[in-house]
Amino acid sequence: MSRTMKDGYDRRAVLVAAGALAVASPTAARQATEAAAFTTELTTYPSNGKAIRAAVFRPTANARGSGVVLMHGSGGIGPEQVVLGELFAADGYVAVVPTYLDAAEDDVVRPEPVMNAWRDCGSDAIEWLIGQGIDSSRTGIMGYSLGSHIAVDGALGESRAAAAISVAGGWDVYTPRRPLRRIPVLLISAQRDTHVRPVSTAHWRHFLIENEVPVRARTVRGAGHIMNRRQWEQVYAYALDFFNGNIGRPS
Repeated sequence: MSRTMKDGYDRRAVLVAAGALAVASPTAARQATEAAAFTTELTTYPSNGKAIRAAVFRPTANARGSGVVLMHGSGGIGPEQVVLGELFAADGYVAVVPTYLDAAEDDVVRPEPVMNAWRDCGSDAIEWLIGQGIDSSRTGIMGYSLGSHIAVDGALGESRAAAAISVAGGWDVYTPRRPLRRIPVLLISAQRDTHVRPVSTAHWRHFLIENEVPVRARTVRGAGHIMNRRQWEQVYAYALDFFNGNIGRPS
């Protein structure tokens, strides 16, 4: 992979639940990279009448004309999503990190109206990218844990995303709906995940295959549901390779 996450990464004011979004507080070396490779901004976009807050990372050079949406897990936006946004932007993608909890509060029960609001939040982030001038065929969405279901299940519904990635997602998260679309999907599992078991991810993969969705699977060896820096680097390498081959090819 062309970029790596730095040791000592420190967040500065991320906390979406408290009303702010996460932004990095980089070291001097990372700050120089950031200034040269991408810019960061905060924005909002509409979804079902609600304002969804999001961080946007834009490449300053070598832009691919492609965009990705990154959906967080049930705990809200964490440093993983921020760093992924930076890495994708440094590799030429416009990256959007929204907080889908603005679309509906998490009551833990997660009835269908709540799940629909969250899936719509992801689909509307794709629409925001399209509104920025990015062709729908060059948009993708990626999610972690609960966000993996929101990303992939939403992309296989009425979204215009052209590719989707799940990280640590599967049948243990939520029962998927029957797909309406057939776009490329990548399922990344963590080998030692006891929260979303790899067998659950495999179940989802077989379900997608049965429904004629082109799906690939990768595994992060030795990883649990909560991954360390090097394991997230492996996730990024898998994700970048997949998106490069589907939505990020040079124009």
